[in-house]
Amino acid sequence: MKKYITSFKRIALVVAIGTLISSCEKFTEGVSEFDPTKPTDASLKLVVNSAEVAYISYMEGELTRIGGMWSGQFTGTDRQYVALNNYTSTAPDYDNAWSAIYASTFKAIRIAEEKAAAVNNKRALAMAQILEAHTIATTTALFGDIPYSQANNLKEYPNPVFDNQMDIYASLLTLLDDAIKNIDAAPNGTGYDGDIFGGTDAIWKARANTVKAKLYLQLGDYVNAQLAAEKGISAGADEIVAQHGGTYQQDFNIFYSFLVYDRPGYMGATDAYAPRMIDPTSPETFNRNNAKTDESDRFAYIYWGDFADGYDLNVSGVDYDDGNPDGMFSNQAPFGILTYRDNQLILAEALLRQNNFSTALDELNEYRAYLSAGGYLNPDYVTGTGHYQDYDAADFANGGMENADGLDQNDALYREIVEERYISLLSSMDVFIDMHRKGFGAFASKQNWQVIGLTPVNGTTIPQRYLIAQVEVNSNTSTPRPSPGLFDVLQVFK
Repeated sequence: MKKYITSFKRIALVVAIGTLISSCEKFTEGVSEFDPTKPTDASLKLVVNSAEVAYISYMEGELTRIGGMWSGQFTGTDRQYVALNNYTSTAPDYDNAWSAIYASTFKAIRIAEEKAAAVNNKRALAMAQILEAHTIATTTALFGDIPYSQANNLKEYPNPVFDNQMDIYASLLTLLDDAIKNIDAAPNGTGYDGDIFGGTDAIWKARANTVKAKLYLQLGDYVNAQLAAEKGISAGADEIVAQHGGTYQQDFNIFYSFLVYDRPGYMGATDAYAPRMIDPTSPETFNRNNAKTDESDRFAYIYWGDFADGYDLNVSGVDYDDGNPDGMFSNQAPFGILTYRDNQLILAEALLRQNNFSTALDELNEYRAYLSAGGYLNPDYVTGTGHYQDYDAADFANGGMENADGLDQNDALYREIVEERYISLLSSMDVFIDMHRKGFGAFASKQNWQVIGLTPVNGTTIPQRYLIAQVEVNSNTSTPRPSPGLFDVLQVFK
């Protein structure tokens, strides 16, 4: 059985070290707290490793499942996941995730930054700053106003303020610029100590630019989104990907662990929207398969089942031996966190938003060529090339294969790009975030979930945000009162 990395086998150790060295609480008065069996410091390599593992756990964890259900990619099928699937959610549902963000990921990243600065390792510092920017950017795009400027400093700020969402975006863009400057100023002889993602200076700068492109896209600054994406991740080999292996509670794919070991039966895809969109046998009018697009390989990699009997998620793999190759949710399946697919589709959309139809179509076709060559699928699911042929302008003209409903050609191309992002970024929190951005032209007043034709499970709209965790409401007097509700639109998407 393959083992992609050995780093995950040290998760318990490195996370414990990260937590211990950051502790500043006194549990007793007048009693020495020194314990020679507990570490009081750790190398830069270990604290960076700890930060990256925590980052993976957040990006691949619980909030991805909730967002996937609300975006029509998964279906809650048992216990609290049935309630969540039906948009019944309360503040305690986010306690664990909130802890993963602040007590684990953000804290570990800040420790790594402090350690890197202390030893003047500007490369490791820049790497941690990029992870911080992506972590906080994702969090504010899910929750809105959040603690940031005063977070992780309980001695000075026991009740950290909830920063305005737009101020957070501005701070993160500055942080990313600082990260790039740190890489450029890094002295010879230093490296990305502890890094499990790999990458050169050029690759880490590209990753920083992809995060910038994501932020500018959400802000509606399409000129800068284009400029950042042009300098962003340009190949699958440069992505940030969590590699996984075959050992439970050590290096399993987190989706697989949840679906098969931790909470079997809680979540599937029975009547989800996404499989009906790509299943070649689906009779739905929104089915993406056409004369130039064959989604059969991608469907088989992500899902199994059929329209008549319902769908489920593909957990096939060595440990779940059904004779099929490793599926997207197998124990060993890699999980893309910061990807070429995201960057390339941002570039296509940003160009289109600036009325550059032809160049936007060229960038979409470049991405389709990547898919046609196998893209991000397990190669064992790729049955051949040519599944994604180039589109031309006529396909988006009134009556073309991508415009049966008589849209302006720009609107028809926009819908195709949004649909492609919806499928290509499936299982990431980016999809739920994407669903709330507004379109343009005929779609200017609609959010993207409406653009692709997603039907809410209940009511007339999908949830707009996650709720501030109950643990934060209880412990932080700065928490907004009343807290924003599930259907309150985020400031950045108004």
